[in-house]
Amino acid sequence: MIDTRQVNRRALAGGLVALIAAPFTARAQTSPMVFTAAERRAIGAALGLGMEVFSLDDATLSARTLAFARTEAGLRLSPIRIDSAWALTPPPRDLPAEFSAARAGGRLAEWLQGLGPRAPGYRALQEARGRYALLAAAGGWPTVAQGPSLRVGDTGPDVAAVRARLAAEGYGEPAQALAVYDEPMAGAVRAFQGLHGLDADGVVGPATREALGVSAAARLDQIDANLERWRWTRSPAADRVTVDTGFQEAVLFRGGSPALRMRAIVGSPQHPTPMFRSALRAVVFNPPWNVPDSIANNELLPAAARRPGLLESMGIRRVDGRLQQRPGPNNSLGQVKFDLDSPFGVYLHDTPGKGLFARPQRAFSHGCMRLEKPRELAAALLGWSSAEVDAAIAGRATRRLSLRRPVAVDVLHRTVRVEADGRVAFRPDIYGWDRKLTAALGEPAATSAARTPERSA
Repeated sequence: MIDTRQVNRRALAGGLVALIAAPFTARAQTSPMVFTAAERRAIGAALGLGMEVFSLDDATLSARTLAFARTEAGLRLSPIRIDSAWALTPPPRDLPAEFSAARAGGRLAEWLQGLGPRAPGYRALQEARGRYALLAAAGGWPTVAQGPSLRVGDTGPDVAAVRARLAAEGYGEPAQALAVYDEPMAGAVRAFQGLHGLDADGVVGPATREALGVSAAARLDQIDANLERWRWTRSPAADRVTVDTGFQEAVLFRGGSPALRMRAIVGSPQHPTPMFRSALRAVVFNPPWNVPDSIANNELLPAAARRPGLLESMGIRRVDGRLQQRPGPNNSLGQVKFDLDSPFGVYLHDTPGKGLFARPQRAFSHGCMRLEKPRELAAALLGWSSAEVDAAIAGRATRRLSLRRPVAVDVLHRTVRVEADGRVAFRPDIYGWDRKLTAALGEPAATSAARTPERSA
């Protein structure tokens, strides 16, 4: 008779041995074959390792290459697990299999170069990162403390300190009278202000001093956070609408090229506009506004209790148990709304408050995105003339017109970009998302400054 207990004990023991040995067996089966000199050169160029690449053993080099691949492919972390408003999910990839196939096919250099987004904006920001990494590694630039406002005609050591700070980042030319605030220095200040989302008045006031006071290491962290966000949306549709809540603008792309650009008003720091991908499906002319319960309960109803007749003056009434504002030029949605699949209840629309578009910082909404040129966007999406759009609005009737095919929408958040002239533009971290992402990445600038990948021409 077979002793089943003994069999079970043997089976269990064998299973445990197999379980314990499995990782080692798998590691042996997937251990990298010896890297050739050409492969090491390709990896060294991509990872910025220099001659160090020839001193690393194969297992270490393989691990570092795959870590680089995860970063460039946007798979280093899960955005939505860090913040529920970061609803961007990079597509999954089997990077170890891709790595092995690239080596086997002699395509390792091409694979490494193609891991990240191919967009010119991403590549330009990578190059800018190299410059700021050198600045940070060299100790950065002179600090500028808060103080009195400076303008043309002022003199003193404070003027010299600001001039030195500007010159360290490439603003302005050397001057003989370093302590004199002259017109060339005012031009450098205006250029700095324009690239930092400030009023370009040439006066060094509190906001300009604050921007000048950001360290080179902090700017490097900001660039790294933006490069990471680029990787989450590596393959945008050729025909799309992109809303950038950092630079607060919207762009319609046709065939991958900008066709219509406009300013946007986005969520305030208290009501951030989320990051997500969706699709525009219809244009609504003369839309009513169904007031969200949060706005009704927290703002409108308390205000109406203090000011009887307020809701009536705004054209707001109850419809099916909730507040609704009638269509018209004073409607909070304006006269054009763009319907999209929105998991957060935020939309693109017109606004009666046109004056806010003139401001350099435009974060005033409850999360929706108000557009500077809604009529032009409606015409472009529907294939209409401007006269047809004007006639639809003048008709006063609410009309919902479905698009012939949905148009992709990417709602992104970028606070650094490289302009056409090569200058790097920064915007304030109004949502605190750069700091939050930097902490999640866990790599301070002091460490990352030494890591600057080489790029092929």
